[in-house]
Amino acid sequence: MRWKIIATTALTLGSLLVGSDALGAASLTTLQSWTGGTGYVFSQPTVLSTGVLYGVLSNGVNSAKGTIYSLTPPKSGTAWALATISSFTGGATGGYPLGGLVADGAGNLYGTSFGGGKTSSPCSYVNGSISGCGTVFKLTPPKSGVTWTRTVIYTFGGGADGIGPLGNLRFDTSGNLYGVTQWGGCTPTLTYPNGCGTAFKLTPPKSGTTWVETVLYRFQGGASDGAYPNAPLLLDSANNLYGSTLYGGAANCGSTSGDPDGRCGVAFELVNKAGVYSMNLLHSFTDGADGSLPGNGLVGDSAGNLYGTTLQGGNVTVACQQFGHSGCGTVFKLAPPNGSITTWTKSTAHTFAGSDGAYPGMLLMNSAGALFGVASENSASSYKCSFYCGDVFKLTQANNVWSSTTVHLFTDGTDNAGPQFGLAASSIGTLYGVSLYNVTSTVYSITGATFAKRNRHH
Repeated sequence: MRWKIIATTALTLGSLLVGSDALGAASLTTLQSWTGGTGYVFSQPTVLSTGVLYGVLSNGVNSAKGTIYSLTPPKSGTAWALATISSFTGGATGGYPLGGLVADGAGNLYGTSFGGGKTSSPCSYVNGSISGCGTVFKLTPPKSGVTWTRTVIYTFGGGADGIGPLGNLRFDTSGNLYGVTQWGGCTPTLTYPNGCGTAFKLTPPKSGTTWVETVLYRFQGGASDGAYPNAPLLLDSANNLYGSTLYGGAANCGSTSGDPDGRCGVAFELVNKAGVYSMNLLHSFTDGADGSLPGNGLVGDSAGNLYGTTLQGGNVTVACQQFGHSGCGTVFKLAPPNGSITTWTKSTAHTFAGSDGAYPGMLLMNSAGALFGVASENSASSYKCSFYCGDVFKLTQANNVWSSTTVHLFTDGTDNAGPQFGLAASSIGTLYGVSLYNVTSTVYSITGATFAKRNRHH
């Protein structure tokens, strides 16, 4: 099985990177900070082959405003050059930019806005203050000068085609884009007043400028399948899709966490048969030792195994109660059917204890099978950020036993605190991430994780 995450010139989260497994002495450098509520990072950065970083800065969930920024590495000295390449104001051109970016071979960037676009009914009032059902946009770099051009390539209409796109988009080898919306799809209910979410495909124009959206699957929520997908999809060579949902599934958590349906989330496969997709539920989480709230998507290794994280569950005796569940989260593995085993087999690669992190985000894997990620909180810090410091972690496997190493523990010093979302990697092995604590957001780099100078996408 070969995973197909096509980002051409961009090395983005979820890529399988070819390189050494040796970590060495890791060193963190803060590249850019925003303070005083001037903006909040809402995705890990995207790294182009030029070394330039691109990312999304939002003014908050109650403001339609936001920006796309670039950070250019210094030719001399240490200061990275910050520039705003696009701004959001709401309305038809999009608002609430909460997802990451992906690049094509020509250097164009693609992303989503959670709101904006169509602001008339049924998109005039979605989830409180957010107006609009969302957009997918393209950013074209300047041929001369510094002005980028942002073009809306799809506007969600509300309801069946989806509401509120989230997570990075993914390319296939034909240039089609794949993504998810957190809402829309199913018929609204008291449990899911804005719908359960969709998986969609955007086909580029053969001539002209019109992209065509196809809804590949409409989630139904409850015990039948998942609800609220909000992370990137993984594609294999047959264009089957793999991912996770924050809620839904067969197991009832029975908690007071405020889950819409009281359920713990699922990992899923959308099976492609001649362009028609059907749900294959890989695992329903229970909020026990196997975890709950698997909202960060999946990555795959060369043997066809899938890996992901749960925000909660695991060691239920540990008091990590941010979401009303017990446990600090897990890293899990899903092994594909093999021989007489006809279903996917789930196992736990790591259970967080608080002291080594809590509430893990998305995973990044290198070719040696080592997993890297961030945990946004922990429980063993004596620094002023206390429980909210967080860390960058690494997991390695030997003889089917996984071991955890803390790459960097945040202290709320020059490194800020609260690492979010996940990590990206450059072609020379530098890791990049973002943090968000109180009113300070940062973009940081970590050197010392040795990757090769080339990459391969599966």
